[in-house]
Amino acid sequence: MSVSVSRREVAVLGFFWVMVVSIAVMTLVNLVGGPAAKPQPQAQATNAAGTEARIVQLEARLKVDPEDVETMVTLGDIYMDTRRAMEAFRLFQRAVELEPGHAHAQNDLAGLYQQIGQYDKALESYRRAYESQPEHSASLLNMALIYSRHKGEDAKALELLRKFLAGNPEAQLIATAEREIARIEQGMREPGNVSSNAQGTSH
Repeated sequence: MSVSVSRREVAVLGFFWVMVVSIAVMTLVNLVGGPAAKPQPQAQATNAAGTEARIVQLEARLKVDPEDVETMVTLGDIYMDTRRAMEAFRLFQRAVELEPGHAHAQNDLAGLYQQIGQYDKALESYRRAYESQPEHSASLLNMALIYSRHKGEDAKALELLRKFLAGNPEAQLIATAEREIARIEQGMREPGNVSSNAQGTSH
């Protein structure tokens, strides 16, 4: 009888220590990686409130000066960040009406046109952005991507990509351009590929 009790005690004690160790490990994992990896609701609410306050401030400034292009562009960027694309679109469109050479507004407007498939309008706005500010070479990359992926004009895309790379852009953008060049050249080498020069031009 005593032997039987002793074995039960050993089994109970073993189970107890397994549970203690498991709880200790789980607690340690939560302390090290758990809470810090999750966004804090209070911080999110604070950021959202700050963004809304900034929007109210900029909207009030535009009521006082409806032709303040810099305020339009700043507010438009915030609208884009908060997924209010139509409001951003109206502001960028108004900004380029007032100041056609505003590269930032033209580039953001082009991006919105690109998102909705208005590629010709996107190309025009990217072109104006680049002409206004040649050091803003990302416009060339965006134009090249439209020509290669949506217009079927690989030769034009390659021309723009090489011009873009010659301008010493950021490393991340260089990688994107080089991947696109490799993709286009691979497609050109495939049997049955029709020359991009014969596929029509953009309007």
